[in-house]
Amino acid sequence: MAIQPTTPSKPDSAITEGDNADDGDGDDAQPRTKISVPVAMWDFDHCDPRRCSGKKLARLGLIKELRVGTRFRGIVVSPKGTVVISPADREIVSKDGVAVVECSWARLDDIPFSKIASPNERLLPYLLATNPTNYGKPWRLNCVEAIAATFYITGFDEYAECLLGAFGWGASFWKVNSPYLERYRTCKSAEEVSAMQDTIIEELEASYTASRKERDGSTEDLLLPNPNHRPNTDDQADTSGESEDIDEGGNRGGEGDVSGTS
Repeated sequence: MAIQPTTPSKPDSAITEGDNADDGDGDDAQPRTKISVPVAMWDFDHCDPRRCSGKKLARLGLIKELRVGTRFRGIVVSPKGTVVISPADREIVSKDGVAVVECSWARLDDIPFSKIASPNERLLPYLLATNPTNYGKPWRLNCVEAIAATFYITGFDEYAECLLGAFGWGASFWKVNSPYLERYRTCKSAEEVSAMQDTIIEELEASYTASRKERDGSTEDLLLPNPNHRPNTDDQADTSGESEDIDEGGNRGGEGDVSGTS
């Protein structure tokens, strides 16, 4: 589902400086789709700028950086959210767009969430990261994955692909998560998405347990807990030079972004 790169019209919400900068992942070409809704982030400079998906989107003019204190009327993917994103949020996204908080989980207490609050804070449901840092890990989405997930769930597939198309690994996000995203898209409300997530996790737990038991008789739970809901005292700074982040813009994971997950 990757889009062939070409020179696009930039979204009105995007900054324009540094479009040709290279972050070293080998794919800085811009997709052709015009994103006609605001896409933004509060960036607290916690992660390695060479590996940060949010900073790359900013260099490409695909995301706007917000100052602390700036309010955002659209959907804000945040670990402080209490409601999961759902297709019912499509109108909000269509009118006011999507934003994420990019910071390190290890420094979450330093973030002035009261100054970046939104009336539309959301968590993301269960999804798997496909970014190079946290590939295959539940809840570990980075900034671009978090925004793309929000666009997919609310029915803006072209916008999701536009952003993911800026990364060489971007097409794998839909390939890996489409079984989950398609099921979330059949829901009509946040409550239904939460119930669908519970069903998906129960199915995965049953599958993992059966597979492990068949192989060696173990029934160890192979699913990682959602870091937004359960305290994790083992969080460490990413020794690869990149802070762990949340997802979109609500999971802990890949590049130090904070995103909400249910």
